[in-house]
Amino acid sequence: MNERHARDLIDFAARWAPFGGADDEEIWVSFGLRAGEYRRRLRLILDLPNPALLDSAMRERLRICSRRLNAAPRPLVGL
Repeated sequence: MNERHARDLIDFAARWAPFGGADDEEIWVSFGLRAGEYRRRLRLILDLPNPALLDSAMRERLRICSRRLNAAPRPLVGL
């Protein structure tokens, strides 16, 4: 993953963090990724020791948001 793509994922996550994160459709429209793949890539970025991409406070806020999204049950579509 290049630095530009990482920056786009971080900016997107930071924009949606106050709302509990973006929904699956918004992730798909923005990146063409399924939500699970988006979150996997975001976790990889959050675990990188690269202070140029992300300050420590934002890193921690995004980690918390990522953990909540991973733990939240997803609604069943069509029921």
